[in-house]
Amino acid sequence: AVVSTQSTGEYFQHYYITNNLRMECLKDDAQLILQKLFESESNVRLKIDEIKNGTELFPFPLIQQIRSNLNVLKIKVKEQLSTEAQDFLETQHKLHTEELEILQQQLRNALNIQNEKRDKEEREALLSGGTVRKRASKDVTKVAEDVTNRMQRNTQLLAAMVRQQEDTVKNLATSSAEIKEVDAEYQTLSSVLISSHRLVTKFGRRAMTDTILTYLGFFLFLCTVLYVIQKRVFS
Repeated sequence: AVVSTQSTGEYFQHYYITNNLRMECLKDDAQLILQKLFESESNVRLKIDEIKNGTELFPFPLIQQIRSNLNVLKIKVKEQLSTEAQDFLETQHKLHTEELEILQQQLRNALNIQNEKRDKEEREALLSGGTVRKRASKDVTKVAEDVTNRMQRNTQLLAAMVRQQEDTVKNLATSSAEIKEVDAEYQTLSSVLISSHRLVTKFGRRAMTDTILTYLGFFLFLCTVLYVIQKRVFS
């Protein structure tokens, strides 16, 4: 979901109303995490426009905050009391994870636009012969230092993005392993239930057989008693 003309609070309020039943089944801390995610994503979008204009750097704290809230949200899924709440929160975790990937791509594009603008301005300044001749040597050195520092910052940003992508891959691998483990547990439980059903059926049949034999023995006992009485009394 993209917040454009609405404030974060208004958007979250609208989202809460449209998903009222599902949101009410969540615990309060899970609702708070969702609100924090909406706010962080909205702030990142504002930073993207500022980066394009060259007035802002890469918002590392906001991206880290989103990642942290996503990890907490993943834990909160298992703490929900109902299956509906767990499914809804699982869907929200997936949507916000995809939104994070989109925001990171937009940030990379914004950084490229910012770098292209600055490089263009510097090339124009360097190609302007009159301006270059009037500059003092310290100004030229400062420009070179700025370019070097900017390249170093961009290198650090790219390295940080690579590390974040590696963390994402590790998280996906961990999630896949957990899903396989849960599936194995379900299969084991299914086998146990089938075996239990067979045992219950078998015991039920034995109980019926024992009942029939008991009635038959009692009937034979009565017949024997009647036979003895007949022989003793009427013979």
